[in-house]
Amino acid sequence: MTALGDPRAYPVPVSRVELIETHISWVFLAGDRVFKVKKPVDLGFLDFTTLERRRHFCEEEVRLNRRLTEDVYLGVVDLHAGPRPFTGPGPVIDAAVAMRRLPHDRMLDVMIRDGEATPALLETIGETIARFHAQAATGGEIDGLGRLPVIRGNWEENFAQTAELPEDVLPDAARRAVRVWVDEFTEREAGRFAARVAGGHIRDCHGDLQAAHVCCTEPIQIFDCIEFNHRFRFADTAAEIAFLAMDLDRLDQPDLAMAFLNAYLTASGDYGAVPLLDFYRAYRAFVRGKVHGFQIGSRPGVTATAQDFFALVLRYVQPRRTPRLLITTGVMGSGKTTVASRVGRRLSAIVVRTDAVRKHLAGVPLDHRDRSQFGAGLYGPDMARRTYDAALAIAGDVVAAGWPAVVDGAFSASSQRADAARLAGRLGVPFGILWCDAPDSVLAERLDRRGRDAREVSDGRVELLARHRAEYESPAGEPGVTRIEGETDVEAALNRLRTAG
Repeated sequence: MTALGDPRAYPVPVSRVELIETHISWVFLAGDRVFKVKKPVDLGFLDFTTLERRRHFCEEEVRLNRRLTEDVYLGVVDLHAGPRPFTGPGPVIDAAVAMRRLPHDRMLDVMIRDGEATPALLETIGETIARFHAQAATGGEIDGLGRLPVIRGNWEENFAQTAELPEDVLPDAARRAVRVWVDEFTEREAGRFAARVAGGHIRDCHGDLQAAHVCCTEPIQIFDCIEFNHRFRFADTAAEIAFLAMDLDRLDQPDLAMAFLNAYLTASGDYGAVPLLDFYRAYRAFVRGKVHGFQIGSRPGVTATAQDFFALVLRYVQPRRTPRLLITTGVMGSGKTTVASRVGRRLSAIVVRTDAVRKHLAGVPLDHRDRSQFGAGLYGPDMARRTYDAALAIAGDVVAAGWPAVVDGAFSASSQRADAARLAGRLGVPFGILWCDAPDSVLAERLDRRGRDAREVSDGRVELLARHRAEYESPAGEPGVTRIEGETDVEAALNRLRTAG
C-alpha cells in the first residue's frame, strides 16, 4: 500500500494524503476522496485473506452503506502493482472502496464535543433510523440470528473474550455480576425475545450505529455499517437504537439519547423495544469495552475508554428507580408536545404521543393530514377511545418495565384523566397532570405556524380551536395538576419533577 501514500498516485488532484489505520483496514484520505483498503487478515469473525474475498466485501460495503447514505459510496476500484495503483499497467493486487469525503466537523461526535448537537437534530436522526428499519429486510436467516440462543451465545463470547482483561479494566466480580444479570434477564424475558422475532423486529440493520458514524449534513449520512459478518448486523431493531443511545450516554448526553429514542419510538410505534433497551445498551457497551480492552498497550488512553464502557454496563444492569406516570392536558396548540418532549429529556422518560398512536392505529403515515370537522374522522368518538386506551396501555407497559412515561395528549375529558390516574394507582407509581395553556391569540399563531410544517403529526387547526376550547373540561381542582402557561412555568415544573424523582 506504499504507493497510496503518494499524492501523485491518485486519479484526482491531491496535495496531501492522510492514513488512518484500524485493525482491519487502511483508510486513505486524499483530497475530497477516501479510499478504504481491507487488510488481508483472518480474525475469526471476518476473513479478508484472499483478493476475491476482499473485493466481495468491498462490494458489500458499498451496497449496504448506500442504504443510509446519498452520493457517498462511489464504488469499488481495482488497485494495480506499481507506482500507478489506479490505472496500471501492473497486475491487479487489491480492491478499494471509493468514497466522497464527508465533512469532519459535521460528524455527530464532533458536534457533541463542540456543543452544536441539538435535540431537534437527534430527533431527525431517530426518524431517519425508523424509516430505514421499516424498509430493512427480515425473515429467514435474519430472524434466526435474532433468537435467544444466538443472543445468549453472543454474551458468552463476550465473557470468554474478556476473561484475561486486567482487573482495573474489568474486575472479575463485575464480570460475574453482569453474567448473573444476563442469565436472569434472558430467562425471565424469554417470551419477549421470541415475540420480537415473531413481530418482525429482527432486521438487516446497520450494525455499528455509533455517533462517529453519523454525519449531520442535509440529508443525514449514516455510514460504515458492518458488512463482514451477518451475526453482527442481523439483529433486533431495539439493539440498534440502544447502540446509539448508549454512545450518547458515554458522551454524557443522556438528554440527546432520549430525544433520539423518543423520536424513533414515535415514528416507528415500536414501544415493545423499551423493556429491552437496558439489556441491549449493556450489551453494546460491553462489546465496545471489549474492543478497546483488546487494544490496551497499543493505543494511548484506551484503558480509560474501556473502563468507561464497562462502567456504563454496570450502570445499565442496576435496578431502575421508581418510575412515574405523567400526562399532559390542554387545548390544541397549547404546547403539550413541547412540554412532554422536554420532560422526557429531563427525566429520561418515554413519551407516548397520542397523535402518533392514532395514526399508527389508523394505518396512515404520520404526516397524513386529516381535514375532518372537530370530533369527526380520525378524531371521532370511537377512534378517540381506541387512541387513549392504546396510549395508556403502552404507557402502562413502559412503567411496568421501570421507565417513567409521559403521555402527550389533550386528555380533554375529566374521565380520560381519571383513567390515567387509576392506571398509575394500579401500578403503584406517582401520577401527575401537566396542564398547558395560553391565550387564544397565542394558540392561533402557533397553530398557523404548525400547519405549514410538513413534518407535523398533529392535525390541530385554527378553525377548530374555538370548538375545542368550548368542549374542553378544565382540570382545575383535580389532584396532581401543574399549570404551565409560559417558559418560567415550564422550568419550574421541570425542576419540581426532577427534585421529586
